[in-house]
Amino acid sequence: MPSSDSPMSLIISKCTVFPDLPSSLNDLPLSVSDLPMLSCHYIQKGLLFPLPPYPIIPSTHIPLLKSSLSQTLSRFPPLAGRLTTYPTGHVYITCNDAGADFIHASAPSLSIRDVLGPADVPDCVKELFAFDRTISYTGHHNAILAVQVTELNDAVFIGCSVNHAVTDGTSFWNFFNTFAELCRASSLSPNENYNYKKLTITRQPDFSRNSVLISPAVLRFPDGGPKVTFNVDEPLRERIFCFSREAIQKLKARTNNKKWSENEDVLLSAVEILGKQSSDPYQNNDNGARVTSIIENWFKTSNANSKTTAEISSFQSLCALLWRSVTRARNLPSSQTTTFRMAVNCRHRLEPKLDAFYFGNAIQSIPTYATAGEVLSHDTKWCAEQLNKGVKAHDNDGVRGVIEDWERNPRVFPLGNFDGAMMTMGSSPRFPMYDNDFGWGRPMAIRSGRANKFDGKISAFPGREGGGSVDLEVVLAPDAMAGLETDSEFMQYPSSQLLDCRKLELDLSSNSISAESNAFPAAASPDPDRPEPQTMSRTRILRNPIVFVFGFVSISCFLILTISILRLPDIPIGPYAATKTSRKSSQNDKLPIGKFGEMTLEMLPEDLPFTVFLPSERAFARDLRLRWKDSLSPEKMNDTYAIISRVLGFSTVPRSIASDSVPIGKELSYDSISGFTLWLSKEEDGAVMVNGVRSERVDVRRKASVVHVMDGVVMDAEFQQAVQTEEED
Repeated sequence: MPSSDSPMSLIISKCTVFPDLPSSLNDLPLSVSDLPMLSCHYIQKGLLFPLPPYPIIPSTHIPLLKSSLSQTLSRFPPLAGRLTTYPTGHVYITCNDAGADFIHASAPSLSIRDVLGPADVPDCVKELFAFDRTISYTGHHNAILAVQVTELNDAVFIGCSVNHAVTDGTSFWNFFNTFAELCRASSLSPNENYNYKKLTITRQPDFSRNSVLISPAVLRFPDGGPKVTFNVDEPLRERIFCFSREAIQKLKARTNNKKWSENEDVLLSAVEILGKQSSDPYQNNDNGARVTSIIENWFKTSNANSKTTAEISSFQSLCALLWRSVTRARNLPSSQTTTFRMAVNCRHRLEPKLDAFYFGNAIQSIPTYATAGEVLSHDTKWCAEQLNKGVKAHDNDGVRGVIEDWERNPRVFPLGNFDGAMMTMGSSPRFPMYDNDFGWGRPMAIRSGRANKFDGKISAFPGREGGGSVDLEVVLAPDAMAGLETDSEFMQYPSSQLLDCRKLELDLSSNSISAESNAFPAAASPDPDRPEPQTMSRTRILRNPIVFVFGFVSISCFLILTISILRLPDIPIGPYAATKTSRKSSQNDKLPIGKFGEMTLEMLPEDLPFTVFLPSERAFARDLRLRWKDSLSPEKMNDTYAIISRVLGFSTVPRSIASDSVPIGKELSYDSISGFTLWLSKEEDGAVMVNGVRSERVDVRRKASVVHVMDGVVMDAEFQQAVQTEEED
């Protein structure tokens, strides 16, 4: 990986943050999935954010983050605890409120382009995390969690380092989401006396320890604790390859031997739906059980009547492509056995199932073997089928078999590439990484630290554009990476990282503000008398008449503009704009939106304004397998309504949003009627983009509502996970 001669970041302050409420949890034993991770590095994942906008006060941000972290620790007591080894040799998490580390750092010489622009992930990224190359066993005396907030020249990076023996990817991102949720709620509340201790978080962690994962077996360690099982000093290169939704669809179509235009990208099978019900947050609703039962019955019936062979999923296609391409890049002998490991979530595989938000590690590694000759002589579909067999076969019996094998021979997890022909896929594009909004917008990018990286380590992240896009973090030996970069089969699918960076910069520049009004200014050297740096003091503002007048005029204009907007109607102003909009709407109103579209709109009150990002008839058929000749039959009518009502919850906003009100190149966020966050933007050609799904038609008027017909289904990660495999880190 590229290296720098001197540190790019400077620590301004470091402290311990304690929970704002004392813990009532007893010591939690480490499970069969937790204990092997004691030899692994701390998980290091972080998010790059734009600078918080005016008028947030600079001096409040670090205290706000600390306060929100304190509240979050009260809801995740193990993260404020320490590891303890009992005299019996069993290791526990002692929830003793010892606190988490909080680091405030500054890197004024770093910019967004420095972090995202280079082809290889730059070495400066590792400075954005605490606990670099720290082994999880040290949680006996180190904090289990460390949060580092680093101010860049034009962005903010929030990096979290968490002990891998305490959390897996599901638990890690549940913590991160809760941290952001509480911070956002705190920053938006006008009442300083609001009691945030009573705020109910969206996804409550489950700390129960009564499953088969809790074992009496003891894992013995050498004096001084375990070591990582791979060479941390081997030369490596690391790149992020970004795959758009369109590229993923093309790859999946090719894998399934279809023409791309005929590809039904989201084939929801009964196995996929039922296998993931345990993580469905809608089951917590009053009617969730009924909806789940209806959907289960519908898909069972649909599959029973279908003669179509199950397709290879999008993510399995991507993994198979990578397996083939890296094997070719390594130039291995045809007789050498290659291994592709995939981490799978065991929460819903066990019987009885674990809670979807069970806190801790609940993952197992599933290897798939094939010789290099077999991988390269067969096509992508064959490779994907081999991966799929292993994942699907890992049911309750498979999980319990791995547990029993470990109990017979307790051991640490063997991370690494021991024969030069191994690959390990971790993390998951289903994790809600881009749902972390601390109060000033969604993240721009995801990056990880140097932890647990070796030749052949791959991590999958969701793409920022959503809609099923995927980013792959690929770590390889330099020769293998060079071979991958020249592999024509592989390189036809990822987009240019430099172009993505430039597009992001353009999006930010269209929404930029002056440096004086940034809530996170580039910090100067630390001053012991002033631990929190200020961009501009009150005295300086008053002494500079130009700055004072400029600030006064800016604030006045802002207030006038705000008052004007509040008084404006929800349509464009001016005779030309009104005529143009009404003409376009009247023409669109006459166009059909399909039977399922009409059914969807019938569920809404006619006299109230809504905006519906409605799937087209083709999207209903392609993405949800709803076809009016079959799905509207009497025996399936109730099931169809249940599915449509769920789509309605994701895609409907309780206000009128015409396409003219959506700016080009700038994202707006709205909450749907089910609480799902929608991210809106507009393309140069006038098409509206919602969470990565593009519109086919806009501004269709139906009574008081506005309908935008979409070439896809706007849905949350729980629906998306039905077409992706079970990878987790």
